[in-house]
Amino acid sequence: MERAITSDPGLAAELMSYQDTASQLVAPVTPSPAVKARLLASIGGGRFEKFAQRMSTLYDVTVEKARELLGLIERPASWNPEMPGISLVHFDGGSAYAAADCGFIRLSPGTVFPPHTHLGDEACVVLQGTIRDATNNRVLNAGDEYFQPEGTEHYLVCEGDEDCIFAARAMNGIAVAGAPARPSKPQ
Repeated sequence: MERAITSDPGLAAELMSYQDTASQLVAPVTPSPAVKARLLASIGGGRFEKFAQRMSTLYDVTVEKARELLGLIERPASWNPEMPGISLVHFDGGSAYAAADCGFIRLSPGTVFPPHTHLGDEACVVLQGTIRDATNNRVLNAGDEYFQPEGTEHYLVCEGDEDCIFAARAMNGIAVAGAPARPSKPQ
């Protein structure tokens, strides 16, 4: 092909014309930082990748599904504001936790997750920031796990100057003080 183009100026001009047209049809697009972060998270390159295996176990899903779920953290539209300073992402767990309330919780700095009683066991992993379980004054940082058995009561405070994000799996829901009990799944 190179010899033909070199020996035939008309063919070379035609090829150049096709290349010019193709370059006008395909314009490179740089993804927004949020889109890039979500894509990286979904393929194992996101900032929460180190938690993928733990999320797989916590929610009884594959590691690939856990990566997809962790990608939701990077997607602003995934978060549902519940109260000032508190946002949640809800999703279904795997078959072992199909009846559980599974999701991510984000607290703004200084925000208190209100006092609540666990109607079933709760397991959590802190993904970012520092949380203080104010009931027993236990401080939890990124990477720490904690478990609350059925019937326990506590409340959490986001400490420091960055958002706290933690993954939670609550069986049978919670009852927030002064509010009706909130079961894991709608009846």
